[in-house]
Amino acid sequence: MHLLWKLFSHCKQLKVTKRVNNLYRYLNFILFLEISNPALLSANRGLLNESLSSIQEKAIKGDSHYQGVLSVFYKNGEKGLSIDIEESMRWGKLAAQKDGALGLCSLAAISLERGKTQKGQFLYDEAYLNSNLNGLAKSNDPIALYCLGMMEIDNPPRNVEKGLRHIQKSAEIGFSTAQATLGMIYFAGIGVQKDSKTAIKWCSAGARKQNPLAMFYLGMAYSIGEEVEANDDYSFRWIGAAAERGLVMAQLTLGMKLATGDGMKKDLPNAIKWFQVAKLNGSSEASLQLRKYENILVAPPSKVYRHQNHTEAIPSKNSPLISSSEEPVGSPSKESNDLLTPEIVGVSDDKSLQTTQLNKTYGLSRQSKTLATGKLHYQRSNFSQAKKYFSQAADENQVEALRFLGIMHLLGQGVEIDYQVAKINLDKAIKLGDTESKRYLRIVEQFERSKTN
Repeated sequence: MHLLWKLFSHCKQLKVTKRVNNLYRYLNFILFLEISNPALLSANRGLLNESLSSIQEKAIKGDSHYQGVLSVFYKNGEKGLSIDIEESMRWGKLAAQKDGALGLCSLAAISLERGKTQKGQFLYDEAYLNSNLNGLAKSNDPIALYCLGMMEIDNPPRNVEKGLRHIQKSAEIGFSTAQATLGMIYFAGIGVQKDSKTAIKWCSAGARKQNPLAMFYLGMAYSIGEEVEANDDYSFRWIGAAAERGLVMAQLTLGMKLATGDGMKKDLPNAIKWFQVAKLNGSSEASLQLRKYENILVAPPSKVYRHQNHTEAIPSKNSPLISSSEEPVGSPSKESNDLLTPEIVGVSDDKSLQTTQLNKTYGLSRQSKTLATGKLHYQRSNFSQAKKYFSQAADENQVEALRFLGIMHLLGQGVEIDYQVAKINLDKAIKLGDTESKRYLRIVEQFERSKTN
């Protein structure tokens, strides 16, 4: 079937007989039915339905495929994870050491985003030529299909049409990052005709799974009223949710909206905090805006802004917006009017809660600066310095610092592997309410048992 499709595709490019073109259209229709078949799509959702704890356990045990999966998940905010580029790079490097396809692709994408074009293209070539990427894609692995698609359209684009086919197939199987990316492509008209209605439906599919990129583009759609009625409250909440999940462009956008009063009351103190977050995550534009608005800010911090109409923005029972039903299989239906609202996926309308979370993680306090400095050193693999700052933050019961110390002693990063020390730090973080540390503690205990057996 694949070879026939290539043959007819080539014939169509040569504009041969009308009969061949008719056969080409028919074959494309058959292929569409094949990739849209619910039974086939369900069979390929196994990894997407696997629990995060199971994926993490297999990755820590050394499975290069699952290490690559974690790298992709951390880069894009899958499975409820916040975007964390340092974690994505760490797992990607572990996978790449064993020629893991997904790890190589994740590292390639990060390199391209950082302007390292030559390195990014080299890593993509390594993934394509010297890994099992093509084999995974032929088995309809949705993450491999997405990576192959990005390989074709990433900077610089190689074959946009081919890349879009891979990404759409991944999106139809149910990979939320592919759904969000497809929505972005239709919003911008990259290699396709700009289609805001289709874009919003794909972003809605991704946002159901709380994908940060999908939530951001829904927020922008509500901000400018593109194919939906403009709604500043929905816009603020969607973009805010994406920002809290670590999407840098959302953090920068939220900072600008708060700084300029775009759709909301000006709030320079909170704008500056979001610029600081985006700067820590590598945004050079955020650095410029931070300097600008720090100079402008002369008054004491104002009260946290709450949209005056936020209670009125909740849809009524007669609203045409979607219900919380299961995500539809295949391409969005032309007849449906399935738009997604913040309430459906539990995106809070409480601006004070968002600000509290921001202050806990990236506030201006000395404790937060200590943790942020430790994370920067960790990202650069300066483990001795990272341990120094994490230890200082851990002394003040910062759960994220305790978790990082546990991970470092588990993996031997800058320290000797010491399961007991890892358990002490992770257990303390758990008692302070950190649910993420529970997964790592279970893995430490499994490692201990395997060592004694």
